[in-house]
Amino acid sequence: MKSSSILSIIAASFLSFSQYAKAEDTDYVTCGSAIKLQHTEAGNKYFLHSNGARVNSRGSSGQVLITASPDSNKMSALWLVGEGHGQPPCKVGSKIAYGTKIRLSHVETTCNLHSHTMRSPLSGQQEVTGFGEKGEGDKGDDWLVQPKRNSKEHYWRIGDEVFLRHAETNMYLGSSEQAKFTQRNCGHNCPVMNHLEVFGRGNADSFCYWKTTTGVYLYK
Repeated sequence: MKSSSILSIIAASFLSFSQYAKAEDTDYVTCGSAIKLQHTEAGNKYFLHSNGARVNSRGSSGQVLITASPDSNKMSALWLVGEGHGQPPCKVGSKIAYGTKIRLSHVETTCNLHSHTMRSPLSGQQEVTGFGEKGEGDKGDDWLVQPKRNSKEHYWRIGDEVFLRHAETNMYLGSSEQAKFTQRNCGHNCPVMNHLEVFGRGNADSFCYWKTTTGVYLYK
């Protein structure tokens, strides 16, 4: 799904998409929804975010910087749920099953949540960036939604903690208050002051828990 249609999809969500949905279906994240992802290890205080700034540390990719932001009230924390790279378009309003390969496209910048084998600027783990434009990118933009252990759910339920595993490298989307951008490590004019670094992590542990509550959800 291309991000050029994001605004029309979000506008449509306030019209007739959800009013015909079955009550039990409205508990789930769906294709075409615009969601905010909270990082739960840090007490739900931080949200997956981008403001378009570039990674500029030595040896970095120079791609768009992705952080976990303490400010949840901006469009910069909204991500559009779509199908994986090169896959048939997912049906708007259809529930996302666990194990599904998805892309998360940033509403404001239109880049995709992306990862590759370069090192992240603060913790030296795997770099996570924004890549591509208007929903176009590559297979490095694909993520697999996975439930926490012992979950009996088959679909991504709103409010449940999940892992997002990078399909190409098998690293998990993570963040930590131990890797915070400050004046000391980012400079006086840091564009992401007090944000947390977002990285790819080899272990599916508490640093990799995310959940979605706030968002614009579309239903069939």
